[in-house]
Amino acid sequence: MYSLEEEMVEMKPIPSPIMVTTGDQDKVQETIDSFFLETARYLKQNNLIGCEIKSGEIAYNPRQVTDDRITYLLYQDQVVAGVLETRTEFNHVCYTFFRNLEGLEKKSGFNSQKPKN
Repeated sequence: MYSLEEEMVEMKPIPSPIMVTTGDQDKVQETIDSFFLETARYLKQNNLIGCEIKSGEIAYNPRQVTDDRITYLLYQDQVVAGVLETRTEFNHVCYTFFRNLEGLEKKSGFNSQKPKN
């Protein structure tokens, strides 16, 4: 499906927030996958290998079940990219993307040229 073994990657800008009606979340999955894959490829081409994707529920009250989630890409315990998935009171699902590459220039072989955010 997706592979990290591709040509040099110049990262695209961070996607704008996306809002969909509940039930249409599958329409956003390709954007999310591409965002994480593109970030992981960029790190790999800069010799920063060993990314891991994690996901979890965002709970404001530990006894309350929520549909809000965060999915994030880790490199050596540093969050380098993420997507927040939250619901509005009208039951729309909002996806907010972020990328955090600050401090990686100190890591081995990292290209100090700033990527597009």
